[in-house]
Amino acid sequence: MARNEDLHAQVEPFGPDVLVTGETDLEDFGITARIMPTPGHTAGSVSVLTAGGDLVAGDLIANSFFGPVRGRPADPPFHDDPVLNLASLRKMLALNPTSLHVGHGTPLDPDRVRRWASREHRRPSRRAATGRIRARTAEETTAEGGRP
Repeated sequence: MARNEDLHAQVEPFGPDVLVTGETDLEDFGITARIMPTPGHTAGSVSVLTAGGDLVAGDLIANSFFGPVRGRPADPPFHDDPVLNLASLRKMLALNPTSLHVGHGTPLDPDRVRRWASREHRRPSRRAATGRIRARTAEETTAEGGRP
C-alpha cells in the first residue's frame, strides 16, 4: 500500500489563541454553549453543552458501532482513570442533555446512557477496590505528553 503523503505533512508549530483552563462560556465567541472539564479519559478532556441540550462528549463514552447492536453505550477503549471518567459522565448526564454526541459513531440517547452508567459504575469501583485498576498520576500523564 502506498504511503499517503497528506497524512504525514509537516506543519509549523503554533500556540493557542484561547487557552481553556476550566468551565468556559462560549457566548463571547458567538456560540450559546459552554465547555466543561470532564477528566478521566485523558488529561485535559472536555465536553461541550449547547443551550439546545446537545452534549458533545467526545471520548467520555463510546458508541458500540463495532458489533451487532449499534448505538449502544460502551466503555471507551482506554482511560487515564476509569472511575473519574465515569464520574465525569454522570456529572454531564445530571445536566439533562437532549442528545449525546460521541467521538466515534452516531449520537447516543441520554436515557440509554444513564441506564448503562448506573450498571457500569459497579465494575470500575470493584476493580479499584481490589487493586486491579489504577489511575495514572499527573506525573505519568505529563511524561507522556498530556496535561496534568
